[in-house]
Amino acid sequence: MDCLLLVSVVVALWTAESAVLLKEASDPCQNFGLAFDRVFAVPGEACVLECPLDIQYLPVPVDTPYNVSWFHSETGSEVKEVDEGPFFVKDNALTPDECFKQATLLIVSEMDSETCVRPQREVQRINAHVNDLLACPLRRHLSSVQSPIIQWYKNCELIVEDEKFSPNKDFLLIHRVEAQDAGFYTCRMSFSVDGFEGEMRESIECEVLDENLLKPQVIEPVNEIIEANRGSSLTKNCRVVVWGSGVPMLEVLWKVQVEDQEEFISQNLSHRIHQKPRNDSVTADGFMFVRTLFISDVLKEDLNTNYTCMVSSSRGHPTGYFTLVPPGPNLPLISGLSLSSLALLFSLAVYLCSIFKVEISLWLRATFPILYKSTAGDGKLYDAYVAYPRLLEGSSEKAEVFAMSTLPLLLESRYGYKLFILGRDGLPGEDSMGRCRRLLLLYSSSSLLSPEAQEWAEQQAGLHRALLEENVEDKAFSIILLEMEKIRDPLRLPPSVRLLRDKQGALQAWKRRRRWWCREKEEDEGDTLNPSDRFWRELRYHMPIRGKASERSWFRL
Repeated sequence: MDCLLLVSVVVALWTAESAVLLKEASDPCQNFGLAFDRVFAVPGEACVLECPLDIQYLPVPVDTPYNVSWFHSETGSEVKEVDEGPFFVKDNALTPDECFKQATLLIVSEMDSETCVRPQREVQRINAHVNDLLACPLRRHLSSVQSPIIQWYKNCELIVEDEKFSPNKDFLLIHRVEAQDAGFYTCRMSFSVDGFEGEMRESIECEVLDENLLKPQVIEPVNEIIEANRGSSLTKNCRVVVWGSGVPMLEVLWKVQVEDQEEFISQNLSHRIHQKPRNDSVTADGFMFVRTLFISDVLKEDLNTNYTCMVSSSRGHPTGYFTLVPPGPNLPLISGLSLSSLALLFSLAVYLCSIFKVEISLWLRATFPILYKSTAGDGKLYDAYVAYPRLLEGSSEKAEVFAMSTLPLLLESRYGYKLFILGRDGLPGEDSMGRCRRLLLLYSSSSLLSPEAQEWAEQQAGLHRALLEENVEDKAFSIILLEMEKIRDPLRLPPSVRLLRDKQGALQAWKRRRRWWCREKEEDEGDTLNPSDRFWRELRYHMPIRGKASERSWFRL
């Protein structure tokens, strides 16, 4: 059962000249009735009753000394401090001259034995998805007591500081409020008053408002640079979105940088630079707020200036700005033309390199031999081993004449290569081929078509193993096919030769390339063999490089 106790408080004002005592019978006090606020307590706890009269609102000077007296409304007797009684009255020692009174209500209720939630409690609401605070109702007594200590409880359990809760004296901070944070909270205050030790509690029924509103976002402007001519007009929107549901409370305003300070732009529509009224709208996912900045006549002082859109809300203060600059060169066009020109030059360079790859490589070798590794010291005696079918049935004299006469004349006499020619310098064998850096295999349309010629080709110093198994010990050793005549039926070639011909091709001494109107013309020279200059350049390109760089400093282009 609730126990209601009505207590009257009398505030008596006095002056130095007055010494007349107040008599209860005359009751000269001006009565302000019952105070609106209630004080709740449970048996066994202390409670603090504070004078509801605020001296600053009374019709007397605020610096006038005054006396406070407490009375039981039911008995009419004054409440005084006694040694063994339940009352403790502080600050009561003056003589009255003027009197005012008001009553306050103390409600004492029994606790429910099954729960620690107090029968009387106040309701506080906090917002979901953000950090929010609960305020202890006892905080109003902090200035009236000594050594106050406040502890917080939720559903009877003591709250300690962690990632969720941060008790801060008379406030409880709840991080990232969720729906399950709703419930009953109690704050307990222990205190002392001139040696008297007491304890009070108040409960809070916490409700979580899940409006599900996110932090505002400025989607325009986003740190932009805008060009404007002097004398022109400019319109720029600031667009702010708030995702979620609820009632968003925010303000959107434009500011301008003036020297070292930012000033809010006028909302007077008659000014040269002004911001128009805000336009609010509801979207499918939230809310849209638009504030338009308008400049009727762009002046010189408006250029190279930052204009900032600022959002002010309890959930954040995002901003976005743009800079107004004078028009300059069309940088995107210039950049596009430059990149296109570079791409065209690069494509042209690649195309020319693919056509003149051999010529460029030979020029670099001749001009910068120091860039290429020298062949001296590699254990080889010859630059190339020259092999061709000799004195076999069906063999062509064209290959033998080319190997014994034409090749030495050009490669040895003119360019200084050292050749080992089969039939001129020794007999076939592994040792001879192993001392050479290249193998030049000459054949014609008939020299490798007979059974004897094919058998000879397969037996040439491990040629079959070198071509099919690719197991040549020297990785730099390579085979160059020299085709003396046009092969009309490649399938009749020995398998090893056909395999290599398909893989890397052959240098065709019989072909005459004449570039005319971007077309090539092939000519078979018949019985005479007069290779083109291109053929000799390609042969030199595949021959060993006669560089001058040492082993340690050698590097390739």
